[in-house]
Amino acid sequence: MLAQNSAHRPRALAGNLLLILNPLLYVTAEGVSAAAWRHPAYRYGFNAISDLGVPGCGDLAGHPVCLPQHAVMNIAFITHGVLFVLAAALLAPLLPQGYGRRACILGIVTGVGLLLVGTFPGSPEAVADGTIALHTSGAALAIFGGNLTAIAAGVGLRRQAHRRLGAALVALGAAGTASVVIMFARAAIVAASGVITGGAVAERMSVYTIMAAELTVGIAVLTPIRRRADRSADASSADSPAAKRM
Repeated sequence: MLAQNSAHRPRALAGNLLLILNPLLYVTAEGVSAAAWRHPAYRYGFNAISDLGVPGCGDLAGHPVCLPQHAVMNIAFITHGVLFVLAAALLAPLLPQGYGRRACILGIVTGVGLLLVGTFPGSPEAVADGTIALHTSGAALAIFGGNLTAIAAGVGLRRQAHRRLGAALVALGAAGTASVVIMFARAAIVAASGVITGGAVAERMSVYTIMAAELTVGIAVLTPIRRRADRSADASSADSPAAKRM
């Protein structure tokens, strides 16, 4: 796959382990945060993901929010951004030059967006003091950036003759981009305050396509690396003096 050259194998291994770990950590944090939600219960089909990071309890854009463990989700946003940037920096050089550069830049944009989302929660206080604009801008950067990273990487992989993997990433990125456009269009209609509200299903689709792209690349690239390592180990064993005496 990406790591044809043995010199690139450690880079590919580290990058793809991050791509597998990153969405697992994020989804776990989301589940923990949602389970800690106070009355009314958190609803995946109604509440925005950002609701999980709102400090304290109150009313946000017409619906109640109350999460004692808001720090869990905000740390998860920031952690996901940092690991996404690291994975992009490790793997981008393994793509064709132009596509690798684009994927790396878009990965950095995604990381900056997640940093803003986690640092400036979309709380009622944020609406009052104006920092909701930073939160909303961060969400746009993170979601558009993540899905466009998948598209850039997918096109680059297709250029390297990895057509099925490349096509899968392009399809995921395109679906996520369409979903985030729907989400923001709905938010513009129903929330004059500029708070991202409503369209929870479209929001989750636009975010989970990024997670799916990370897992797809991580698993698809890690599997042949492990197979090559196993073949190398078998060959070394066969060439050992002990094996030759048998």
